[in-house]
Amino acid sequence: MSSTEKEVKTQVPAETAVENSAEEKHEMSKANEISNEDMLKMYDDSFSNYESGQIVTGTVVSVNDREILVDIGYKSEGSIPIGEFTYSGSPEVGTDIKVYIVRVEDGEGKVKLSKKQADFQENIQKLQASFEKEEVIEGIFRRRVKGGMIVEVFGLEAFLPGSQIALKPIPNLDQFIGKTANVKIIKLDGDRKNIIVSRKDVLEEEVSEKREKLREIIEVGAELEGEVKNITSYGAFIDLGGIDGLLHITDMSWGKINHPSDILNIGDKLKVKVTAYEPENEKVSLGLKQLVPQPWENIESKYEEGTRAKGKVVNLTPYGAFVELEPGVEGLIHITEMSWTKKITHPNQILKLDETVEAIILSVDKERKRIALGLKQMEPNPWVAIDMKYPEGTILKRKIKSLTDFGVFVEVEDGIDGLVHVSDISWTKRIYHPKDLYKKNQEIEAVVLSIDKSLHRVALGIKQLHVDPWQSLNEKLPLNTEIIGKISKLIPKGILVDIESDDDVVEGFVPVSHLAIPKLDTPDEYFVVGEEIPLKVIELDMDNRRLILSVKAFFFSREQDTLNTYVDFHKTQHEEIMKKKEAKKAKAEAKKEAKKDKIEAPVTEETIEKIVEETPEAPMAETVVEDIVEEVVEETPQAPIAETVVEETLEAPLAETVVEEVVEETPEVKEEEETDSTEVEEEDSKK
Repeated sequence: MSSTEKEVKTQVPAETAVENSAEEKHEMSKANEISNEDMLKMYDDSFSNYESGQIVTGTVVSVNDREILVDIGYKSEGSIPIGEFTYSGSPEVGTDIKVYIVRVEDGEGKVKLSKKQADFQENIQKLQASFEKEEVIEGIFRRRVKGGMIVEVFGLEAFLPGSQIALKPIPNLDQFIGKTANVKIIKLDGDRKNIIVSRKDVLEEEVSEKREKLREIIEVGAELEGEVKNITSYGAFIDLGGIDGLLHITDMSWGKINHPSDILNIGDKLKVKVTAYEPENEKVSLGLKQLVPQPWENIESKYEEGTRAKGKVVNLTPYGAFVELEPGVEGLIHITEMSWTKKITHPNQILKLDETVEAIILSVDKERKRIALGLKQMEPNPWVAIDMKYPEGTILKRKIKSLTDFGVFVEVEDGIDGLVHVSDISWTKRIYHPKDLYKKNQEIEAVVLSIDKSLHRVALGIKQLHVDPWQSLNEKLPLNTEIIGKISKLIPKGILVDIESDDDVVEGFVPVSHLAIPKLDTPDEYFVVGEEIPLKVIELDMDNRRLILSVKAFFFSREQDTLNTYVDFHKTQHEEIMKKKEAKKAKAEAKKEAKKDKIEAPVTEETIEKIVEETPEAPMAETVVEDIVEEVVEETPQAPIAETVVEETLEAPLAETVVEEVVEETPEVKEEEETDSTEVEEEDSKK
């Protein structure tokens, strides 16, 4: 029931309990009838005042998910769709709002109202005034639509075309949703409710105003505030407020910069200095490093020679490491200044990029902008007092660090190695390679022979631990002495034998012509390593340390049958040696033919490495490994396999020491190696 009906009811008096006369009752009844007719007429007249198109004030009486009911004083509440309050939010019950009457009564007897149309009618005049005056108004970006965005101005929806959003095309418009911006109305159609606004016009006016103000103050040397607008590989463009300037990468820092993005981001605000300006085309060059002093101006006072300095490793080259002491100031640690004892082939062995290091200032050259740094100077030089620590004659017991064809390197102390030259290993025995006697990490005794501190060399000796047997060999082995020698090596010109003399072993040489075998060309076809043969001393050169022996001289004074027995034995041995060689050759040929059927593609370095890696545990002697490599190379001459590749493949994972250990632990392989010793001997002699 409406408030008007309530008023009518209150104005009609109730029946009283007082008894009236019939006449009074009749008059009162007649008066009530007249009063009711008047009130109903007034009631109907009050509703007739509400018409479509009116804007009235109503009170919110109900809010739900679909609609909002508003009491405007009509006989029924009016309904407004909830969607009209998307931006402003649903009002609370009891709130007074202005509404637009769309229809007085719909099919259900309700009044149809609109909040959006009420706002439009109320604000359209404001928009019209702003449009005519070309005023700048504030809008809120609400949502994206096809071709642009919807912007709320004065509570109304206006269309902002994509081309009018910014000075340049913007691919992502979602970034504006919910934000406010100044816009201008560029088209207004009140009847059709069509409102079009532009943000671009406002921005162009702002830029024009800023540009005019900037032209008045811009000049070379001026310090201005700007915003990073774009970043490229060669620099960054800075918006100074209507005019863009280029900040080149070389003008960003006194130090080295790989890319402008290392120190700048789009949107950063910073102060820059104008280094060049061309008014006619508004070309502006900017500088950032020019805001601070040049770091090399007072470099000597900041970095004195002999002092310590910290910095970050910014570059590693084959010849050294560059360390940034401060932006624009770098020092070089040369590779020779990195360690007193270690042999550094590349700085990355001990330094890493971006690592912070401390070094000694060795020298400062302001003119050439160079600072020399030293890393090894941070520690005492161990070579200064090494001769005091290890005087000549000192006997050391140390582990072997490495074996080379010219000697043995022994670790004297951490970082300092001493060399036992191959000529200082034995007084009497000719050493073809130290690996024949020693292994890596084996502990040996050696004596200090000399120390060269300037060249950082320590010379050691093993043979000097014993008395030189050659000093008295002419007394122990005079000419014509008959002895038994053990063959140690077979070479094309003869054989080398070991002769025991007291506690020493002396090496002697037997020429081919003195082996007492008729028509002998190659000793490896008749003799084997380890065989013992009778000999006579025919020459002893003490100065040149040469001991020449002869089998022929030994049998010269003996019966012919003894010589014949010796010759027959070696002829039989010759047949056995040749049979083994033929068998091995046939086996190699068969293996070669079998591999031809299996290997279809050219064998490369990877194939060789795979062969070696897949069989590290197998008992593979050095000769076997060489056979594999030779066969692979022979079968694939087209494959680019250099000698160094073969050597590297043999070194890892099948190093020489590994092969030797395998041979020792596998007697059957060792036996095979011994049977083929003549080939190994010949190969060694070539080396």
